[in-house]
Amino acid sequence: MVSSKIITTKAKERAYAQHFPSEVLKKAYSYCHEVTKKCDTNFYLGFQFLPEEKRNAVYASYAFCRYADDIVDEQKGKGVHWLLSRWEADLHSAYKNKATHPIMIALSDAVHRYNIPKAPYLGLIRGCKMDLTISRYKNFQELLTYCELVATTISSISLHIFGCNSPNAKKYGRYLSIALQLTNILRDVGEDAKKGRIYIPLEELERFGYSESELLRGVMNSSYYSLMKFQARRAHSYYQKAFCGMKNFTDDSRFATVVMGGVYHEVLQKIERKNFNVYQEKVRLGELEKQVLLLKLAAVGRI
Repeated sequence: MVSSKIITTKAKERAYAQHFPSEVLKKAYSYCHEVTKKCDTNFYLGFQFLPEEKRNAVYASYAFCRYADDIVDEQKGKGVHWLLSRWEADLHSAYKNKATHPIMIALSDAVHRYNIPKAPYLGLIRGCKMDLTISRYKNFQELLTYCELVATTISSISLHIFGCNSPNAKKYGRYLSIALQLTNILRDVGEDAKKGRIYIPLEELERFGYSESELLRGVMNSSYYSLMKFQARRAHSYYQKAFCGMKNFTDDSRFATVVMGGVYHEVLQKIERKNFNVYQEKVRLGELEKQVLLLKLAAVGRI
């Protein structure tokens, strides 16, 4: 159940006391903004529709998560565990208003401003650590555990920043976060294969008669298409459940949430239109596609 602390966002802001000098915070939040923008994330479009203070807090949280994810994806050798542990130690310090890295300075301000618990950030780091030791998932339940760490944790962080009108928002936020992660998994099948990672559950590969070797080699046959269509249907089911609950988010955050969900849902549909060819290039939405989608979402007021 979502605590009242998530719902009463304005009350929390009144109790907040700024610790870092305003100029230092301004530079730190600007740094996080640039990190988010540079990543060309699908989330960035939705972030633009948040009020400035909430947008800054989201930038800080996104930059924190991006930094941890980049440690796993870009760093090599035994130093990865140490770097993640150091980032985790910096997080603990940030909660004590002690920080030197611009991401942590901004995050320290954001978590105190919006009373964000430490647990989801720690969960995200645990999820990143899983990528260091686990490259296969036996069944969907195992994959779901991973999704809870790398995606649902972000939903929890977002709820504290966005605010919500009902405890039900937690449930719908979880549905949306899983839908987004399942879309990422489908989009990145080819990219992950190059790293020797398979996120699609092995039981499902076996069910559709498609081997690990075929997936890693990029073989697109009838078994592959059946497997991917099944994955897409499951992702759609999570979107459908999530989109039913948009009214549970506060007025000043609802459209941003709708846009984030809408962009990723459109990516999923584009993957389907490309007949699941995710080996040649990463499926993305162009600027024109995003603008058209925004007009559609604004016109209907929901997804």
